[in-house]
Amino acid sequence: MKIFSQIVEIFLLGLIGGAVPGPMLTAVFTEVLKGGFKKSFRVIFRALLAESSVAILILLLVFALNIPSAYFQIVSIAGAIFLIWLATKLWKIDRVEGENREIFTFFKIFILTILSGAFWIFWITVCVPKAFALRADIMGGQFIFLATFEFGWLVATASLAFIFSRLRPWLLRRDLVAIVFKIFALILIFFAVKAIATSFWFFVK
Repeated sequence: MKIFSQIVEIFLLGLIGGAVPGPMLTAVFTEVLKGGFKKSFRVIFRALLAESSVAILILLLVFALNIPSAYFQIVSIAGAIFLIWLATKLWKIDRVEGENREIFTFFKIFILTILSGAFWIFWITVCVPKAFALRADIMGGQFIFLATFEFGWLVATASLAFIFSRLRPWLLRRDLVAIVFKIFALILIFFAVKAIATSFWFFVK
């Protein structure tokens, strides 16, 4: 019963993680607008693979490396610069007809994940303790944690993508497309500025 309740809690944590607004969810919404709900799954699964790969690395190495908090703040600044670069790409989009170029390739999503200090901090401070608590109760518990968390993330992200796709026909009116992509660009810039501000206050406080 204890293990079952832990797994339910982990699934809910994954749901919350997938529903929290951030660069990755913005990327999924962008792909929904560009290609529809089905095509958005290429971004969703790339994000899932990238996050799972980095999460496994964290689970395997975090205690051995004893990484200082300052490192993640520096990484966040690099990630913020990358977000601003992606935002400039979105800002230039003014139509979707015949638009076949991919913005959020697997490489870009992987870099986005690697350079997200918030992602590292969240996993090390919130997820790792729960993963190793589950490992204490069942063999391979840390990997059960990963699978359960990512499944919750997938359910939340795919559900939000589907809901957003219902708005797509209305949003694709010629006079709204450019505006929506510019809004997405500004959202990415917001997350970039937030990351820079957080890192700045970490070092000056």
